[in-house]
Amino acid sequence: MDILLISKYLLVIALMMMMLAALRASAYKSTSMGLLGSSVVVVAFAVALLVVGDLYNITFCRDISLALVLFGFVGTVAFAIVGGDK
Repeated sequence: MDILLISKYLLVIALMMMMLAALRASAYKSTSMGLLGSSVVVVAFAVALLVVGDLYNITFCRDISLALVLFGFVGTVAFAIVGGDK
C-alpha cells in the first residue's frame, strides 16, 4: 500500500474525530460554542469530502465542499447577527 493512500485514510479518520469533538463542544449552553462547533463541523466535513473525492475519483466533491464552506460561513455570520448571547 502506498504511504499517501494510508495518510489519506488517517486524515479522514482524524477529521471524523474532530467532527465528534466539535459536536461535543457545540452542546454547551452558550451561543458562541454552538457557532464554533457548527463551523468546525462544516469545515471538517468539507475537507473530508475533498479527500474522499480524491480517493475514489469523484469529480463533483470539490464543488459540493466549496458550497458547504461558503454557505457554512454565511450561515454562521447570519446566526451570530440574529442569535447573539443574551
